[in-house]
Amino acid sequence: MFEARLGQSPQACCHPMRFLLIDDHALFRYGLRALLLSMPQGHEVLEASSCEAALAMDAAEAAPDVVVLDLTLPGIHGLDGLLRLRAWCPQAAIVLMSAAEQPEWALEGLRRGARGFIPKSLSPAATLQALEQIMRGGVHVAALDACSAPTAAAGAIDLTPRQREVLGLLATNCSNQAIAQALGMRVNTVRVHVAAILRALNVDNRVDAARAAITRGLINAP
Repeated sequence: MFEARLGQSPQACCHPMRFLLIDDHALFRYGLRALLLSMPQGHEVLEASSCEAALAMDAAEAAPDVVVLDLTLPGIHGLDGLLRLRAWCPQAAIVLMSAAEQPEWALEGLRRGARGFIPKSLSPAATLQALEQIMRGGVHVAALDACSAPTAAAGAIDLTPRQREVLGLLATNCSNQAIAQALGMRVNTVRVHVAAILRALNVDNRVDAARAAITRGLINAP
């Protein structure tokens, strides 16, 4: 199992967000909506039963911060819908959910720009924890053994053991200062490691580095 984690528990996202739930099962939407509304931040929750229904919304009016997308929808499949939703609301973090725990779907979703994959079998508490990590800017994939398996691409990435530790914390959107505190390093040293990681992965930002770390098997399972 892979589950990106911080060395120490960060503060939860403290401001209200707008969620868009896209799932064809009304009962599941009802349960997830209740779970989100139980959080103290006062989130807003919109719903759609398909990608087509979501894409028919006024993007400027809906403007979701987080989209929770079921992968096995009638009509447009979740992976294809993911690309269209990214164009429709490029600022939103898109989280994939599915009752079918297919590692290849989760990894392909990350390659297409998703910020996480959450199996529907996950407990309510673990689901909230995963969503909070994504709301803080992290990337989360849980409960899929194959996601942590090293791939051929992983061997081509030349990272030191220390850089892999930094990468593991970076994947949860841990700040440079928090990484320095967790690993007993200077902040300037962390900055040097982060720059080296971005160059090695050939990416421009920390979120893309986190996605690459997961899809290439660079982060070890805890």
